[in-house]
Amino acid sequence: MGAEIDDRRQDVDCAEAKEALGRLLADKRFKTAERQKAILSYLVERRFDHEDVKAYVIAVDVLGRPSSFDSAIDPIVRIEISRLRSSLESFYAAFGDDHDIWINIKKGKYLACFTRRADRFAESEDVQNEADSSTNTRTATQDAAPGKLRWKMVALYAIASALLLAICIHSYASAITISQKPTVYVSAEAANPLNAGEASQMRDGLLTALTQFQTLTVAQPAYKSARTRKGDRQYSIQLKYYGDADDRSVLWQVIETASGQLLTSGLEKVETSGKSPATVRDEIVAVLAKRIGSSRGVINSIELKTDPGSLGNGCVIQAEYALDVHGDLDTAVDCLQRTVQRLPGDADAKAVLARVLLAPAGRTTAPDIANHALDLAQDAVARAPLSDRAHIALMAAQAAKGRLEAAIEAGNRAITLNPNNPDASAALGALLYSAGYRSAGLSMAKDASKDTDAVPRCAMIVLALDAFRDARYSEALLWTEQVNGSSPLTKVIRAATLGELDSAQASNSLSDGDVNSTFFKKTVDAAGLQPEVVSMLERGLTKAGADFGPVRSISR
Repeated sequence: MGAEIDDRRQDVDCAEAKEALGRLLADKRFKTAERQKAILSYLVERRFDHEDVKAYVIAVDVLGRPSSFDSAIDPIVRIEISRLRSSLESFYAAFGDDHDIWINIKKGKYLACFTRRADRFAESEDVQNEADSSTNTRTATQDAAPGKLRWKMVALYAIASALLLAICIHSYASAITISQKPTVYVSAEAANPLNAGEASQMRDGLLTALTQFQTLTVAQPAYKSARTRKGDRQYSIQLKYYGDADDRSVLWQVIETASGQLLTSGLEKVETSGKSPATVRDEIVAVLAKRIGSSRGVINSIELKTDPGSLGNGCVIQAEYALDVHGDLDTAVDCLQRTVQRLPGDADAKAVLARVLLAPAGRTTAPDIANHALDLAQDAVARAPLSDRAHIALMAAQAAKGRLEAAIEAGNRAITLNPNNPDASAALGALLYSAGYRSAGLSMAKDASKDTDAVPRCAMIVLALDAFRDARYSEALLWTEQVNGSSPLTKVIRAATLGELDSAQASNSLSDGDVNSTFFKKTVDAAGLQPEVVSMLERGLTKAGADFGPVRSISR
C-alpha cells in the first residue's frame, strides 16, 4: 500500500511514511506545538487507511473537543492545520537535505502527502523536458508542411509577433513590479576542524532562528533549483567559526548570489567563561539572527535600496522603515493598499498596513480607522498564524481599541513566535510601559536595544522617558537625540528635559517642535501615558516656558 502526491512521483509505502514521521518528530529542529505534532501523526496514520478525515474527527479524537463540536463555530482545526502546514514548509526549506521523505498537508483537505526529496528537484527538469518536447513537436510539424503554406504561416507569424512585441513593450512600460521576499542560503565552516561540530550546531540554530523572521525566505544551497523563481533576489550568508580558549567568534559575510559580490560583513564574539556550550551557541545565534533577519538588519537594509517603487515585499519593508523613522506614512498607506488590492492574501502587507493606519493617532485613532486596522490585523493572523509581524499588528490594533489585555496577549505571542525580533520586544515594551508596567516595559526596551545596528524607535523613547522620570536628564536628552526621525512624543520629552536642565535651548525647542497645550494633550493621549508621567512632563514643559493657560492641568 502506498501514498503519493501525484502520478509522476514515486510511491511511499506505509513503513517508509511512518519512518519519515518518526525522524521528523525526533528532530529537535522541528519546532511546533505538541497538539500539531499529534494532528500530523493522526493524519499520517489515517492516510494509509484511506479514510476521508474531517475536521470534526480531528477536533474530537485529537484535540479533545466534546462531541457537540461544530467546525462552523469553532475554527480550531483550521487554525492548527494552517500552523502545522507553515511549520512543515519552514522546516523542510531549512533542513530538507537531512530528510529523504518530506511530509506536507494538502491544501483544502486534511490529508498527509509524501514526496521523496529527489523527486522535488526533478520537477524543474520535467517541466523543461516537456517544454523541449513541445518545441520539437512543433518543429517537426512545420517541416512536414508544404512550402507555400509554410511561407504563409511564416508571414502570419511575423505579423503576430510584431503585434505581440508592441503589446509587450507597452505592458512592460506600464507594468507594476511586485517584489518577493529575498532568499538566503546559509553555510558555515570551522577555522579549526576540531570545532566543526560546534559550527554545524551553530548553523542549524541560526537557520531555525532566521525562519522565525518574516523578512526573508531561508533555504539550503542544495535546495536552490527547487525554490528559485525568476526575479527573486538571493543572498549567501557565509559563516566562519572560530573557537578560542575564552571566546567564540563568527566572521559573517553577505554575498549577492547572482553577481558574487561581497555586500557587507562583520564579526561577532561571545565570551565563554562560566557559560555552557548551549548558552554560548544560543547567544551567537541570537546576535546573528538580529543582525541578519530583523526589519533593520543587513538583508532589509540592502533590499530597501532595491525597487523602491515596487509593490509586495518592497512596499512592506519601505513602510516598516517609515514607521521606525516616522517617515512618509501617506505614501506607505497608498503603496500597501495597492499591494493588498493586487495581492489580497498578502498577510505581511495587511499587518503592516494596520500599523501604519494606527501610527498617527495611536490610542486616539478614530473608531472607523481602528476597526479597519483591527480587521486587517485579524485577517493577517488568520492567514499567517505563525507570523510575529501579524501579531505585532494585532497588538497595536487591540491597544487602539482600548483592549489592553488582548493587546498584551498578542504582543507576548509575537515574542514567543520570534524571541530574537527586537521590533516585537520594543513594541510590547512601549505598550507595557505606557500602561503602568514600568519594570517589565523597561526591561523589554533594554532587550530590544541590545546587539542591533538600529535600536527600534519605541525602545529609545521608553529609555528616554524612563531616564527623564529618574531625573537623569542628560541621558534622557541623549536618547531623544538618537531617536530615528522625529515624533511628537520625542519633541515633548526633549523640550521637557531641556526645561528641567534650565537650558537656553528650552524655549526654542517648544517653538521648533510646535509644542503647545493642544499638541501636548494630543500626544500624551495618543501614547496612553499614565497621569504621573504626564504631570512630570507638564512640569518640565512649564519650566521650558510653555503656557498651558486655561488647560494647565492636563495631567490626568
